[in-house]
Amino acid sequence: MTTTAEPPRSPDPGPVERETVPRPSQDEDPADTFEQRKGTRWLEPRLLLQTAKQVAISGVLGQYNDKRELMGGISPGGYLDLGGAGTRDDDGNLWLDYVSDLGDSFEATYSVAALLSRPTLDLAPQEGEATTTRRGRLLVMGGDECYPAASVDEYENRLIGPYRAALPGKEPDAPFLQAVPGNHDWYDGLTAFMRTFCQRRWIGGWRTRQARSYFATRLSDRWWLWGIDIQFDTYLDEAQLAYFTEIARELQPGDAILLCTAKPSWVAATDEDCEAYATLDFLERTVIRPRGAGVRLALTGDRHHYSRYEAADLAQRITAGGGGAYLSATHHLPTSIQVPPPTSRARSKSPSVRYTQGAVYPTPEDSRRLRWGILRLPFTTPAFAGLLGGIYAVLAVALGAALREPARGLPADLRAVDAALRDAGWARLAGGLADSILALLLGLVVVGGAIAFTQDMGRWRGRTVGLLHGLAHLALAVSVIRLAVTLTAEVLAVPAPWSLALVVLLVFVGGGILAAELVAWYLLLADRARLNVNELFAGQAIPDRRNFLRLRLEPDETLTVFPVGLPRVPRGWERRPDWRAGERERFQPADGQLHPFLIEPPIRIPRTPPATGAATSRTDEAHRMDEAQRMDEAHRMDEALPGGMA
Repeated sequence: MTTTAEPPRSPDPGPVERETVPRPSQDEDPADTFEQRKGTRWLEPRLLLQTAKQVAISGVLGQYNDKRELMGGISPGGYLDLGGAGTRDDDGNLWLDYVSDLGDSFEATYSVAALLSRPTLDLAPQEGEATTTRRGRLLVMGGDECYPAASVDEYENRLIGPYRAALPGKEPDAPFLQAVPGNHDWYDGLTAFMRTFCQRRWIGGWRTRQARSYFATRLSDRWWLWGIDIQFDTYLDEAQLAYFTEIARELQPGDAILLCTAKPSWVAATDEDCEAYATLDFLERTVIRPRGAGVRLALTGDRHHYSRYEAADLAQRITAGGGGAYLSATHHLPTSIQVPPPTSRARSKSPSVRYTQGAVYPTPEDSRRLRWGILRLPFTTPAFAGLLGGIYAVLAVALGAALREPARGLPADLRAVDAALRDAGWARLAGGLADSILALLLGLVVVGGAIAFTQDMGRWRGRTVGLLHGLAHLALAVSVIRLAVTLTAEVLAVPAPWSLALVVLLVFVGGGILAAELVAWYLLLADRARLNVNELFAGQAIPDRRNFLRLRLEPDETLTVFPVGLPRVPRGWERRPDWRAGERERFQPADGQLHPFLIEPPIRIPRTPPATGAATSRTDEAHRMDEAQRMDEAHRMDEALPGGMA
């Protein structure tokens, strides 16, 4: 039986509640309810400006208008209870699905949605026997459900529409859906997210079940699923902390937590910010461990690849952000991590635990090979090349105007500009950058933009690399202008003032292509210094190498993770001619089939750390703490808590 319980849980959780939102119509064609969107091209000028504006606005407003604080007035709805017999298969297993970083291109998003909609999937490693997996009774979306930024229309076209087309929702015992928000969901202040996931709506054939942007679900007597909202990688707000503290009253010593968060803080704490893990550590240290429970598996997305880290006690930290967004690199992932990192300056923190890297997808070798695809940047993102070409063309006119002899009238002035460019050598053109206010301003914009583009601009290394990148653009611009003048005046012998128009056109087209290619080479070289790695892959928008997770909770409380990979996304989808209303998978691939596989053999996670054979993740002091001491600490915490739910 599946119920929505209100903690503390009573012996009889009550009947299954009635639906308050009507089921989707079985007669409408899901293909007609949304617009198929192309993948986001992150280096398009319009999107760059739009994203910068949204990040700035959401960052400022998020400090003063945190929606999570306002959620304190919304009843949290207790927790979803999947511990009943009606949620299990014939073998007594409870199945779950996890997908993250979806809602981008239709082709990639629908490919994953189609696989998630299938009642069973036979999966095998690239070498090995196949295992039959089942569709989850619960689908968890792990963050960034919509790109490039959340809005009602984008959710409908990039997420809800494709998932509705994959599973229209005719099944009487439909699976549930819960979601945690990522940074892209927060760009509108979480408004569209709350409307989509927190009002008991249907997303295709999945039923949403949460009242706030965070949730808890009881999977069995000893396993729990917690989904937390860290906003823009910030603290846990008071209402959220009170909610999980109240839920923790249900925990017993030895219980296991499957924790879902929106960012792989365990990796970020190693290579970016030593304090990035502080929020997760605080939750585990102050809320979970005092009850004698532990986080046995943490899942996240944010980085659009698959990577797994394992502790000596078989606890796992998994990133699975392959639901539809552009592919992320794996060749810079650390081979081991320590969390909390020893370098953390937090006054109170847990002892560090070492995790070693398991499988990653794509492989580091494949990831390095994929880097070279950025050299197609001028042709895959022509608007970016057009922006740079426009800057180069304006710079050409500004230099000619600065070097020309005074003339009267527009025709004479244009001839003077043309003559100045013909007579100026490379050195004179370069010197002209300081002779014109417009040329000087453009030069400063180019150099400043290159510095700002550098991911590590806050440090001397990043500023130096950015400065060199900007100076390279100025040198390239002057060279392109000189070559264009030589071609028009000496090779083609075009008379003035038409030669000036041709120079500007050549600089715009040729300069734009070469400038975009220069950015591509910069990204390739910067990657060696671990700079702009995200931009290197975001600029390519690779739709392939998808991933998601299937999880099986067995009767003996062992949790098994099946990491599913999809090597290639079909590039064309067409409506199935034999499709009937209510059937799954409205679309079929026009150029092949979906070929999912197991990225690595299934990962078995025991509910508690092994008693022998491996050191556990806790300190020696925690090992010596017996059951009575833990329960005494939990009892004292209960007495200090408020009586009701926040």
